[in-house]
Amino acid sequence: MSDRQENERPVESATPKPTRPGTLRGLRANIGVSVALLLVIWVGFTLLPESTGVSFGLFYQGFFSVMVVTGSAFFWLLDLDSVPHPRSAIGVLGSLLLVYLGTVGFMVLVGVAFPQFEGAPAEADEPQDATARGGALFWSANPGCFLCHSIDGAGGLRAPDLTDLVSVAGDRVAGVSAEGYIEAKIRQGMEYEYLVPDYTPMMIPFEGVLDDDQISDLIAFLIGPR
Repeated sequence: MSDRQENERPVESATPKPTRPGTLRGLRANIGVSVALLLVIWVGFTLLPESTGVSFGLFYQGFFSVMVVTGSAFFWLLDLDSVPHPRSAIGVLGSLLLVYLGTVGFMVLVGVAFPQFEGAPAEADEPQDATARGGALFWSANPGCFLCHSIDGAGGLRAPDLTDLVSVAGDRVAGVSAEGYIEAKIRQGMEYEYLVPDYTPMMIPFEGVLDDDQISDLIAFLIGPR
């Protein structure tokens, strides 16, 4: 063979082509990782206690399962010689960035279109005015003043009507103002020295049940304009 013929022989690539057994090993490895991740999604997360706050709905379990399978197929395809690979560092970085942006962008799009969690309802702002706070307290289930007392025809009938309380409270105990009487009555309940005629004593003492600020708010509501 001449020197010219030897020089014209094709130069074999220094990188050996992946063999079929190697490709199958890569496929088995990807399948193993995928199965492990799917077990975490479909079994592991269901075993977490509710206190962790981690919860996936059926839609998101299916979505992440598709992402796992797609990712596994993507990395397996990278091992195939038939798939073109970037030939420079910039090409590799560009490919990684493209995959990252595409994946994250798709997940954000799905998250916006199908929200997993609903935001907690906004809590109503607490009234800043003492009269308003007292009214909210009077009509609330705890302490439940309205269950026994009524104002302007609304409320219970088992205890005295409080619509005009401010006009009579100052005359019930000598030397005690309307505000003082109402405060003492709230704190001591039926243990207070004055009991309203024609009503069975049943009001519990709210001393220790309501704090001083709450009692002040109730007084402001009961003696103030409504």
